[in-house]
Amino acid sequence: MRYKSNVVPPRGGRQRNSHPTLENEEPLAKPQGVAASEVVPATGGPIITHAYKEVAIQKAIGWFSTYLSTERENYYPLGHALRSEWRSLMDGYFEPALLDQVRVAELLDRRLQNPWFYPQAKQQGIRHLPDMTHKAAVTFLDVIVFNGKIESRDLFHGLVHVAQVNVMGVSEFTDLFVRGFLTARSYFLAPLKAHAFGLDGRFAANPGVRFSVENEVRDFWRRGKY
Repeated sequence: MRYKSNVVPPRGGRQRNSHPTLENEEPLAKPQGVAASEVVPATGGPIITHAYKEVAIQKAIGWFSTYLSTERENYYPLGHALRSEWRSLMDGYFEPALLDQVRVAELLDRRLQNPWFYPQAKQQGIRHLPDMTHKAAVTFLDVIVFNGKIESRDLFHGLVHVAQVNVMGVSEFTDLFVRGFLTARSYFLAPLKAHAFGLDGRFAANPGVRFSVENEVRDFWRRGKY
């Protein structure tokens, strides 16, 4: 089975640290592909802001898209469909077609490695890149890979990202994710990621109170909140 990267289905990956923090983020130096400008606030000294050149943004989007697709192909054969207990828990939050589509893989004797493009990204001045070895799970389009056993909130978070990909298509998802990450200068504050955190928090706080994740994603997308 191959994932159709640019097709939006007609009804239309803790994927986080346990305690999200920005403490380890590195300051953004002035690298290649980044233009710096000064903004003088009402009080204090100038604040240096950075705007990435479009060529650098497109390169980052290409890296990210290739990484997701390649890892999806690598892990799909190792994955399995949702077991009945997980399917029952997630039913009502996600459309049946999505729950049929998704595959999950549990890595019990090894952990995910960081993407091949991290060194090149850092040379281009991209910082705040998440360490995949310390994440509970990562979503590769429609395959969720866990660094260990599946936990319910981590699974829900990963399924939110599958829904985001299904609703808007791979091209739009990768474009918005990378641009949001570069603008926020934080993995956790990128709008697509922040929305997934918000929805999995809602799931954890109100167990059994169903809501349509796909509808939430469509609403955010149409209103330009991603």
